[in-house]
Amino acid sequence: MSGRESAVTTGRKGARASARNTRARSLRPWPLTLATAVSLGLLLYVATTSLPYLVSSPTTDPNFGALNHCLSKAHPEARLGWAVSPDATRAAVYGPHAVAVCGPGDAATRRELTGTLALAFDGDNRLWLSAAGRLLREDGATLRPMGDFEPMALAGHSHGMLALDASGQLVSVAPGGTVLAQMLVPGTTGRLSVGSGGVLAAVLSEGLLRVFDTRTLTPVELDLPCAVETVWWLDEPDRLLIGCTPSGAPSFSVDVRTGMREKAPEYRSLAPARRLSGRPLYVQGCDGFPCTAPPP
Repeated sequence: MSGRESAVTTGRKGARASARNTRARSLRPWPLTLATAVSLGLLLYVATTSLPYLVSSPTTDPNFGALNHCLSKAHPEARLGWAVSPDATRAAVYGPHAVAVCGPGDAATRRELTGTLALAFDGDNRLWLSAAGRLLREDGATLRPMGDFEPMALAGHSHGMLALDASGQLVSVAPGGTVLAQMLVPGTTGRLSVGSGGVLAAVLSEGLLRVFDTRTLTPVELDLPCAVETVWWLDEPDRLLIGCTPSGAPSFSVDVRTGMREKAPEYRSLAPARRLSGRPLYVQGCDGFPCTAPPP
């Protein structure tokens, strides 16, 4: 005989009561277990969704975190574009109705300005803007007009600023406003970038890459074996890393002075990024702010 058999012989009423008590005891911990599971699930969700964001937040960036924290306070609205000075001591963002600049240190400026299309810093860390049909340059607390010219892209260089408008007109402008050189670059929606040292510039438009001297806009002849999708300036002032269409992944590097090419490592994937002309840092956009990008 077992203990189970002896319990059954006590009668039906006692058996039913004993069964109810047993079920009550076995069910009682479940509400607590369910609540604990929900709490743990919520904690896991918050940890897995919030922690990566905090780790990759623009304000925690190792090189631009302080500047981005300043910019987030000076310009909390939606941001349409950003710029970083060559030495990474200043940064700026713009939106539909304002432009904010931070650095060096804790310095912060906000200007109410509509119609901004592009901004960039020149070799002397001064901010230039394309806004309301004019090219403007920072001059102390004011913005000085540099001409009735509406560039869609700007890039600072060692002698001033490069400006490219929607028609393909490329202009090199000295800090005082003098036009150093200008030429027409075929194609539309060109992407403008300047390499290390600010002496060479590249314009990428419709798969065609053109390289120029930043001051004189003298073309540098290039013979490339493919249509170009992406471009990275490398630390050497004369060297570019090229990503061919359609993948855009790095395919080869080229010395623009000699034309010598080297194959890039296979299975390499990089985000498009800009190299600062004054420091060996690569920058890409994150949530409307400048953030450190991995070097190519």
